[in-house]
Amino acid sequence: MTGAGPGLRAWALLLLLGLIFGSSFMFTNIVVREIPPLTLAAFRLAFAAALLFAAVAATGARLPRIGGAGGRLWAIAAFSALFGTLLPFWLISWSQVHIPSALTALLMAPMPMVSLILSHFLIKGERMTAPRIAGFFAGFIGVALLIGPEAFGMIGGWDFRLLGQLASLGAMLCYALNGIVLKRAGPVDPLGMSAAVIGVGALVGVPLALWVEAPDLGAFSATSWALAAALGLGATAMAQIIMLALLALAGPPFLASVNYQVPLWAAAFGVFFLGEALDPAFPLAMGLILAGLALAQFGGRRRAASPGAARD
Repeated sequence: MTGAGPGLRAWALLLLLGLIFGSSFMFTNIVVREIPPLTLAAFRLAFAAALLFAAVAATGARLPRIGGAGGRLWAIAAFSALFGTLLPFWLISWSQVHIPSALTALLMAPMPMVSLILSHFLIKGERMTAPRIAGFFAGFIGVALLIGPEAFGMIGGWDFRLLGQLASLGAMLCYALNGIVLKRAGPVDPLGMSAAVIGVGALVGVPLALWVEAPDLGAFSATSWALAAALGLGATAMAQIIMLALLALAGPPFLASVNYQVPLWAAAFGVFFLGEALDPAFPLAMGLILAGLALAQFGGRRRAASPGAARD
């Protein structure tokens, strides 16, 4: 990635990914009323894995090799499967039992700033600057405003609305770290690596859900299963491939900037299709977070097109 910045293809993929992720909060909000959170997370991975492995077989895409250098890729895939997919899916599904989908999505918004901080230390060519630091604090203030000062006095208690917010923030941290880890995998076959990540997630998630939640799978409606399948095929399988393509095209901070638009899409879907009411602080909080993200992503770019400029 150079000073020219992301191209049209990267921006188009980012817009598509934002729409996919934004709509997923609405679908999750509906399905989790019937299917328990971990079960939903596990089976959306199972649906996604079925599609991805079928696509691998049909296209001749390559999974990471077993042994040798491929062992490192499988280790990265396993980390991404557990801490970048299964765990945040579970946290998001659980949080939406207790808080609205629009609020869950808004609490994903600081992810670009977290990704920028991690990239500063872990990815060559990504540096924190004064505007990026200012953006981080603006976004933090926005999130604090939304949660409310009274919530901070309840940390350590068992208020489920607060715990739902903290679960969403935990998922956001997982996603930020996941982008860094996948970037460090280097050039990979996006389809093959996606199948590896999602396949491991499903292999672990399904038996874990059956053990922890012991769901009666036959009791769930056809509508819930259909929406769970849609989450698996679209917001999991397709999104994973797009994420890896964006990482290769533009790097973790650009990928993380998908969260500029995810809260807006999620809020629109939640308000217009689920009849959710926005928190009164939502507009101001959203403005602070978007301003902070804009500062962090664009105000701090110092990718001069000079011979000595850092490159990814």
